[in-house]
Amino acid sequence: MNFSIVIAVNKKDLWFCRICVASIRHYYPEVPIYLLKDELNGIFSTKEMEEYWNVQLIEYPIKHFGWSAAKVHFYCDERFKGQRFLVLDADIVFSGRLLDRPFVQGFAEDVIVSEEVFSDPTKDWFIKTYFDYEAVKKFDSEYSFQGFTFNCGQLFCKGGFLDRKQMEPFFDFTRLPAWKQPTVFPLVDQSVFNYLLPTLARKGDLQIGRQLYMLWSETDTVRNLDLSKVRSGEAYPYLVHWAGALRIPYLRKMTASSVLVFFENYYYHAVPFGFWKKIVRKCKPVTVYYVRRLIQSVKTKIK
Repeated sequence: MNFSIVIAVNKKDLWFCRICVASIRHYYPEVPIYLLKDELNGIFSTKEMEEYWNVQLIEYPIKHFGWSAAKVHFYCDERFKGQRFLVLDADIVFSGRLLDRPFVQGFAEDVIVSEEVFSDPTKDWFIKTYFDYEAVKKFDSEYSFQGFTFNCGQLFCKGGFLDRKQMEPFFDFTRLPAWKQPTVFPLVDQSVFNYLLPTLARKGDLQIGRQLYMLWSETDTVRNLDLSKVRSGEAYPYLVHWAGALRIPYLRKMTASSVLVFFENYYYHAVPFGFWKKIVRKCKPVTVYYVRRLIQSVKTKIK
């Protein structure tokens, strides 16, 4: 299969990455899965996933990347030219057989985004989510908003679809922090790519495909997912992304918790002593959750 999935993961979202991997393997036992490890938040082991879930690593001399930076190293990596990928953040799960959709099969575009149509880039929501339109116009007087946006936590792409020269004005491959122009592009890849990719496409330097394949976790559609249909893969050929939502290992408090619990259990069923590992790993976050609630309750009563 000339198609692979790449997941960016750090120590703080390792617990979510396990769920992500399990959701992929539930539908696609054979698709190659690779991890991009960022150890800026601390060293962590992925040996368990590698051994029991057939996951491999893509490694670079750099081990400390920072916010979304590991993905940029991958996007510019010429070793992978000619291959097709789905690149994910760790806080995502498959809710169905996304890779069976026609647009995924042998796609010709350099990158395919999960499109959200939006007409006015001067609105406060756009500024908070992407960038200040007027600031970008000063940075590039020829910039023209193309009428759509996309979240960068999930991209279908061809290997090496960007080169380092294209990223040079925005990104430093040798030092931290890697992202340049923070006043113009404050939300790293989310800001840069929503400017750069449509701009390159307009100039004919890149082909963008536009589909809807990601669902936000905090929507009625996701809140009402039928778990039996998620299990069968028959109804929801999408990704679900918890970006900006509550994300804690105490899954019962999260949106679509039944889906998360299902895939978490699926993960631990394949791991030796999985039942006990799951309990031990959850003890600390559950305790922290209730301690914080208790402290907040006490503070409220004092006020």
